[in-house]
Amino acid sequence: MHNFFHSKRHRGRVAFNFIGRPTEELTAFASGYRQAGHTVAARIAGLPHCPDYEGYPVLFLYRHALELYLKAIVYRGAKLLKLISDENVDTKKLFQSHGLAGLLPAIRAIFKEMQWEFDGSGLRSLDDFENFIRDLDKLDFRGDAFRYPIKTDLNACLPVHFSVNVVEFSERMDVLSNFLEGAAELIRENWKAEAEARYALQQLTAEWQNT
Repeated sequence: MHNFFHSKRHRGRVAFNFIGRPTEELTAFASGYRQAGHTVAARIAGLPHCPDYEGYPVLFLYRHALELYLKAIVYRGAKLLKLISDENVDTKKLFQSHGLAGLLPAIRAIFKEMQWEFDGSGLRSLDDFENFIRDLDKLDFRGDAFRYPIKTDLNACLPVHFSVNVVEFSERMDVLSNFLEGAAELIRENWKAEAEARYALQQLTAEWQNT
């Protein structure tokens, strides 16, 4: 490995694939991209004037964080629903594209089973959330419109003079990100509790059968 990747300094060192189960690290990566976007937006908020290019990474970072949070919810939710209901959420193609709208049926099924609303998300309802995701997908279906100016055919990724207040976008995305991260964690905790309860029941049943 090239020496760019090696250093004797401890400060600044980060580990990838830390636990050896990458599907469990989706929210960690999401949190990293979200925090990076927040840091850039907060810096811009304190400037009297900011060149446009300094704001470009903000949308990419938050958009990528959003994708990771949603995929964490779908992946974990599929495992939970398999234990507690007859609902089958297919995750075979979950990591084969960057589109977001395709995740919405699974998100809706999971939230319905958990009897969750979108209170505290910064959005009015699940329908409002889905409208936001569809609009975002129209702009950036492949997850690269905010990091690259042109498509492979040399046409622009975004409409002429497309404009976003990245500071306000950051504020709203922070609220939504907190909500989604909390949902992903609650799903994980529910799955763990359900799995442990089922294992305990199996052990108890086995003991009864052996007596």
